[in-house]
Formats: sequence, structure tokens, C-alpha cells
Amino acid sequence: MGGSRQGGVWLTAAFLIALAAPVLGFAAGFGTRVGLIDWRLGYEQLTLVWGWRLAWVSAGAALATVLLAMGDVKRRGLYALVAVLAAGLTLYLHVAHRQALAAHPPVHEAASDWDEPLSFSGVIRGQRDRAGAAPLAISHADTCEQAVFAPTQVAPQAGEAALEATGFTVVGTSPFRIEGRRESFWFGFSHDAVLRIRPGRTDVRVSGREGRPDGGEACRLAGQISTRLRPAD
Repeated sequence: MGGSRQGGVWLTAAFLIALAAPVLGFAAGFGTRVGLIDWRLGYEQLTLVWGWRLAWVSAGAALATVLLAMGDVKRRGLYALVAVLAAGLTLYLHVAHRQALAAHPPVHEAASDWDEPLSFSGVIRGQRDRAGAAPLAISHADTCEQAVFAPTQVAPQAGEAALEATGFTVVGTSPFRIEGRRESFWFGFSHDAVLRIRPGRTDVRVSGREGRPDGGEACRLAGQISTRLRPAD
């Protein structure tokens, strides 16, 4: 009886440690998303530093939970399953994110024309300034092959549709410039996008407000917009 009770205590301890990394990840992401904590704390410190370390600890605890549950799978198997799924998924997400960061240049912008960079309106620049956004870059040439111009003067309605289909909310439209803003579900990271419409050509620029290495997110978004702007072959 005493051994069974002691085994249950160890199982509970291992199970709770296995859930520590997922709980920290949720708290950091949600807290940053709703503005309870700054993204530098929630993302850079709690997630990239402490969350990464704790993910390995939780993975080890999940393995311990499995071993401790083997003596009574019928009653303890669910604990082992939840621990493995939660800790395993958390570790996988951390590894995938770090691989994405390592595979892309440490930038937060992408554009189809850096020789004549697209400018944002005073409204967007004001919003970025009030939010403490990173300064806009002058050049990130050759960092995003996906961001290419559309060889046509798109109609404003088509530009708006391209932004909206990529998840942006259109915040300003004129005959020669369309702007939008997109906020990620997790952490609430923001990207601004602008389209410049000229005779025979439409360019795109996407800029992250936080100024962090984004693992190619700005490039991916700019590429999706570019694809939707170009006429079908």
C-alpha cells in the first residue's frame, strides 16, 4: 500500500512537471497577446529562453510519467498519454520555431522593390511610432525571393482582396496605395503591408512592428500577397 501511494506521488509530480512547459508557453503567449506583459518578456525571455529549457525538462518528465504508469496502465495510462502529448507537442513547436529562425535572415521586412522602397502613410507611421515599433528598414535586398512585383496596374479592389485573403485588415485605400494590418493569433505580433500601384507595376512591402527576427514570416506574407496580385497564367 505504501509503495503504491509513493508511486502515485511520484507519478503526480512527474505529470505536473511534464505540463510545466505547455503552461508556460500558453501563459507567455496569452499574456503577450492581451497586453499583460511586453513581448520582449513574453516572447524573448519566457518563450525563447526559459520555455526552451523547460521544454526539455518537461519532455523528460513525460518519459518518467510513462515509466511510472507502466505498473498500472488501466488507471494511470491517461496521465502518461496527456503528459507525452502535451510535452511532446511543446518541444516539437520549440524545435520547429528555432529551425525557422535559423533558416531565415534575422529581418522582419520583405519587399518587391528595395531600390525605391515603398513608404507607409502618415497614419500607419503614426501608429507604429505610438506602438514603439521598430524603425523601417532602408534595404533588405535579396532576402526574400517570394516578394515580387505584379507586372500590372491592379485595380484597388483587387489589391484589397489580395490583402484580405492573406489575413490583413485593410486600413487605407487610394488609387495608388493600399495599406493593411495583420495581427497574429498567438502573441499578437503585428505586420503592416502596403501596395504601391503604378502604371504597369504593383509592388508590395510587409513590415513587422516588433522588429524581431520573424523566421521568414514577413517574406511568407509578402509572397502570398504577390501571388494573389499577379494575373493567372
